[in-house]
Amino acid sequence: MRVKRRPGIALGGGGLLGVAHIGVLEVLEENGIQPAVITGTSAGSIVGALYAAGVGPPVMRELVLAVQKRDLFAWNFNPYSFVRFLLGNLKDIAGFLEAVPRGLFSGEKIGGLVERVTGKRRFSDLKIPFGVVAADLISGKRVVFSSTSGDGPSPDTIFFGDASLGLAVQASSAVPGVFEPVPFKGTLLADGGLVEMVPASLARRLGASVVVAVSLRRLGTVQEPQSLIQVVQRGIDIMHLHGTRQDLEAADLVIEPLAQDVKLGDFDRIPELIERGRHAAREALQGLKKLLG
Repeated sequence: MRVKRRPGIALGGGGLLGVAHIGVLEVLEENGIQPAVITGTSAGSIVGALYAAGVGPPVMRELVLAVQKRDLFAWNFNPYSFVRFLLGNLKDIAGFLEAVPRGLFSGEKIGGLVERVTGKRRFSDLKIPFGVVAADLISGKRVVFSSTSGDGPSPDTIFFGDASLGLAVQASSAVPGVFEPVPFKGTLLADGGLVEMVPASLARRLGASVVVAVSLRRLGTVQEPQSLIQVVQRGIDIMHLHGTRQDLEAADLVIEPLAQDVKLGDFDRIPELIERGRHAAREALQGLKKLLG
């Protein structure tokens, strides 16, 4: 008797590139493939949370095509007041650095959007195993939100069996310096990409027998960094991408809807990014069908 294989999909982080996940899910559903397990990091956690809560790709497409910057970004301070604060405190650099907020933006709008669309669902309300990865800035450990414990505890992982989807997504998407970290039960949570950019191993742990990883970034050659910000960003990218290679070793199939030149604010490119996801999924379809038998 042939055993039915349980497909799992691990949706990686990558900022605005995350909307490509919607295109991937569209193609899978159009071909009768429905993930039995889903995991997500950062941008992947947003799409994963909606999908696990029963929000289909067509609805997600409508949602992201209508979304605007102000729907996701909320300043952690009044910009005018902050400029005055800068001018008054630059003499005391140490005091200034201690007094600035822990992130330029609050991530509450991202969490709130997930709460509204999913009807304030919690992990315990979901019908399929779903896992979200974040990082604890205090202990340095990986944090996993999931109502399914998998194969038991790990000394390197903090496990939370239940929480609201909005809180977990807000934590997983809290890019250090950009979004404020999220305090939760003695931890201080930030972007899951710090510890696991594409949570393929988590998908297998939650019960997937075939793991499809959707990776949004690849290390390529860029123009020579010219500024402090560009140097720091390139360094972070290199660290993330070397870690991603290890993450992908746990996957049976990797889908890569790559777009190296996309910035966080390129909302006008969302239709293009969704199509990139569709194209990459179509290219991987034959291999996936073979894996699923």
